[in-house]
Amino acid sequence: MGLFDFFSRGSGGKSQSGVDPRCDHYSFAHVVLRKAAFENPTKCVTSLASPSGKEYLSELWNQVLETCKQHNQPIELTLDDILIHKLRVGPFPCTILEMPAPHFATEAFFVALVLTVDITDQSQNMSDGSVRFFTLENGEPNEEEVQTVIGEWTADGKHSNLGPGTYPELSEFVTKITDLVLQPSLPDQQPV
Repeated sequence: MGLFDFFSRGSGGKSQSGVDPRCDHYSFAHVVLRKAAFENPTKCVTSLASPSGKEYLSELWNQVLETCKQHNQPIELTLDDILIHKLRVGPFPCTILEMPAPHFATEAFFVALVLTVDITDQSQNMSDGSVRFFTLENGEPNEEEVQTVIGEWTADGKHSNLGPGTYPELSEFVTKITDLVLQPSLPDQQPV
């Protein structure tokens, strides 16, 4: 399946609610930004965090516009709708993109790119960093409360659902991804 086959699948690609996410919203958070982050993690994270971050964002956004145009999908968002937050997750540089409010399942509230280079350790080379790519996604509609899901993409294009997400507030999302990034890894379990 190609990067944008999601929008070519017809009814087979609909969420449980029967509605596809918007092309621009989904393509940016789950495809274009992800591709840029894994192709060159250091460039992506540092470019977005730089004073000229909106210029780099504009390059990525042009890919979204072209994709949606190719699939005859409307463009509802603008580049100015996306906010960039620069912070640290423990010792790691992190850029979080705040998306406009999602309307459909799988659209993201936030996307976090955590560059796994300890910036407090001067022996580490920034260009050797990999990236962890997290999303706080809108869950299936629920009339009683906002439903969110924490997702993580890997370099090989696999998406993991990490369970229920936080309330869609920046500070809560930062706390959650900090816990995920800094939690100690368990050793591989050996069969008994």
